[in-house]
Amino acid sequence: MKMVRVPGPAGRYEVPLHAAPLHTRVLQGVGLSIGLTLFRAAVYRSSLRGVRGTDLLAFFGALTIAGAVGGLCYYGTDALRVQRGWRQTVANVGTILVYAAVSLATLLILLGPRAWQTE
Repeated sequence: MKMVRVPGPAGRYEVPLHAAPLHTRVLQGVGLSIGLTLFRAAVYRSSLRGVRGTDLLAFFGALTIAGAVGGLCYYGTDALRVQRGWRQTVANVGTILVYAAVSLATLLILLGPRAWQTE
């Protein structure tokens, strides 16, 4: 396991860089994005009325891809997260922004011209 030296009150400490392996972080990202979306859909059932199956499939495909990339970003920013303070905040906010940008871009790519239809 790779260790990182971080400053502490009595000097520098060695702490593990990654608490979980890469594949676990990717699966967590996919699971969280799909799980939270299914929870929202269960609460607001009316929001799914009138949605075509192909659009729903594209939506869940975008969630899966964005969740995987979000997990990769979370894993990649562990070095900042271990140092705590403002670096941890930057890592967390950056991960969320990457997830949001990838989910939006993937959804627009998968839907194509249907993304702009209002009916």
